Amino acid sequence: MTILHYYDIYGWYTSAEIPGRSTELGPSTVPAERVVGQPWPNFTGEAWVLLTYTEPPAPPPAPRLITVGAFFDRFGPLKWEILADQSPLVQAVIRDAQVRRHIDLSNPDLPGGLAILQSAGHQIDAEAVIDAPVQPHEVP
Repeated sequence: MTILHYYDIYGWYTSAEIPGRSTELGPSTVPAERVVGQPWPNFTGEAWVLLTYTEPPAPPPAPRLITVGAFFDRFGPLKWEILADQSPLVQAVIRDAQVRRHIDLSNPDLPGGLAILQSAGHQIDAEAVIDAPVQPHEVP
């Protein structure tokens, strides 16, 4: 009977079954618990070695992308007056959004575009537009 030993994407030994991340070769020793700063088995691809355990890095934040339509929907009933506004700066913001495949709510230029809408007299809540959680129906 074959016994498989598992490791995570960083090579650290784990008792959890991870498809595609196993080996028949077992570590020579497994301490009672995984403790940061203490030795813990790490699979190098060929052998298990005891390395000083460090927490894996935090995953990058999930992209905050929404469809262009969802972006305009975030303005609520003000959407219609914004889309009808013929002032050159507001039209520039509208066109800039419309030529995109999606709107990245993390884009550092977005607050500036929303400020243009506010300075044109549109009483939007820029923080709410940017910070509201992305809903499943908004995802491209």
